[in-house]
Amino acid sequence: MVIKKLFMNNKAVSPVIGVILMVAITVILAAAIGSSVFGQGTAESAPQANLDIESAGISSEIAYAKFEHLGGDPINFAASATRVVASVNGATSQELDVTDNEDLTTPLTTLAVGEVQKIELMTSSGNLKDNSEGATATGIASGDIVNIKVIDIKTNQLICDRDIRF
Repeated sequence: MVIKKLFMNNKAVSPVIGVILMVAITVILAAAIGSSVFGQGTAESAPQANLDIESAGISSEIAYAKFEHLGGDPINFAASATRVVASVNGATSQELDVTDNEDLTTPLTTLAVGEVQKIELMTSSGNLKDNSEGATATGIASGDIVNIKVIDIKTNQLICDRDIRF
């Protein structure tokens, strides 16, 4: 009879099954967290470059800026890769068309380290203007402050942000 009680005792079954279930749940959670963390691809980053942007003067109400690449990755100025926006005296930003300037002998496509390029501050509708309330309808005048931002389209990150005074 004692042997029969030995095989009929079920008191130890519940703790063993509980431990096995806890270990299984822990392994499943660790696998789920690991796959979500390590399964993500690397984040893309904008080109890292040191650009110097300065005033290059005003001629016939057209303002010019000098872009100089001081170091870092080359900047592709194609319309599908980079946006250049500017605002005059803190007014609404306007997108510049830096690849199609009349004064450029070659269009601005890529700016590499050491290169300097003079561009017209032109929008698709004409000269960059101060579009703030109460401003005159002419182009940029002496004393105006123009904020120029170069933005990588793919990552929507800022490459350069400069204020220049004319």
